[in-house]
Amino acid sequence: MWEWQILSLIGFISLVLLVIAVCYILYSGLTTEIHIRTGLPPVRSITIAYKYKVGPYKDCGSLFRESCSIGPKLSRIGIFYDDPKKVPAQKCRYAVGSILSEGEDGPNEEQQQLYEKNGFRVFSFPEVTHVVTASFPHRTPLSIFLGVQRVYPKLNCYIKVTSSSSSTLIKSPPNSPCHLP
Repeated sequence: MWEWQILSLIGFISLVLLVIAVCYILYSGLTTEIHIRTGLPPVRSITIAYKYKVGPYKDCGSLFRESCSIGPKLSRIGIFYDDPKKVPAQKCRYAVGSILSEGEDGPNEEQQQLYEKNGFRVFSFPEVTHVVTASFPHRTPLSIFLGVQRVYPKLNCYIKVTSSSSSTLIKSPPNSPCHLP
């Protein structure tokens, strides 16, 4: 008799864990719509403190943590140069760091020196008038993996289906192999 109670308890706990796992994956962005837009950039010009690395993208977390430990209130930025499906992991290039300033105001000199003291380089991106942006939520560590797996194919389809001169939300025909929602 007690064997059935234990098996029932194990089954119930397994079911609860399965529901939690599914909710976590969904919350991480599995079904989130990816928006690709062209037009004016979300920021005009930015100054960043960054470290450049070559290697698997999965190793970038340590740079995000290091950057966050120096300037915990600053926004983070990751720039990933290569498509990990086309470039071997050990040759993927990326830069990770913090946004020191946005717009015309320059960075805080003291904060900039602190980053430089810790081996970060500082770079100011010039103002641009036309960009392609993709958005995907970063809610959990799994969001990074899901974002890479879902955003790259959408960007590749965007490049194949559209011209970069459009300034609206791009939607390909529903029957297109690269349908963009």
